[in-house]
Amino acid sequence: MSVAATYAQALYEAAKGANTVEPVAHDLDAFAHALRQSPDVGAMLQSPDITAAAKRSAVTAVAGPTNPTLSNFLGLLIDRGRMTELPDIARAFADKVDDAEGRIAVEAITAVPLSAELRAQIVEKVTRETSRTPVLTEKVDPEIIGGLVLRVGSVMLDASVRRHLDAIHRNMSRAPVPVGAPE
Repeated sequence: MSVAATYAQALYEAAKGANTVEPVAHDLDAFAHALRQSPDVGAMLQSPDITAAAKRSAVTAVAGPTNPTLSNFLGLLIDRGRMTELPDIARAFADKVDDAEGRIAVEAITAVPLSAELRAQIVEKVTRETSRTPVLTEKVDPEIIGGLVLRVGSVMLDASVRRHLDAIHRNMSRAPVPVGAPE
């Protein structure tokens, strides 16, 4: 188990014990988002030259009033010099909450926006295959030309035209080409 997964599991157990999983999940996501928007604060929280007290003040300023379970957890990360792990911990915690609540992250990447019919088919198929509720995010990427790239949890299915063209190109570049005139 990774460091992030270990800390996420500990936070989940503490939040579950305090019956505050949803508020902690919300506040942690908001705090991680705030740090992404303010790289200077993130760098300050990771700096060994800044005191723990100054870091705690910065966390309070950025996070505002948060759930006590999360406040204590962030203090623990500061004390142990693990603030660099926060983005990974936040992702692992969100995955843990989704898993506990029967949800699964699904990302659909297409060259054009999904039609309502295809969106419904993806949701229905993922629900049937995983017995979980899909949380679908959609991304448009013209680079894939056509088809679909689907990430379900940690599994990726690439049925894009770009992947097929790349495979054809690789196969053609490896094919032996006879030199000289045929006899």
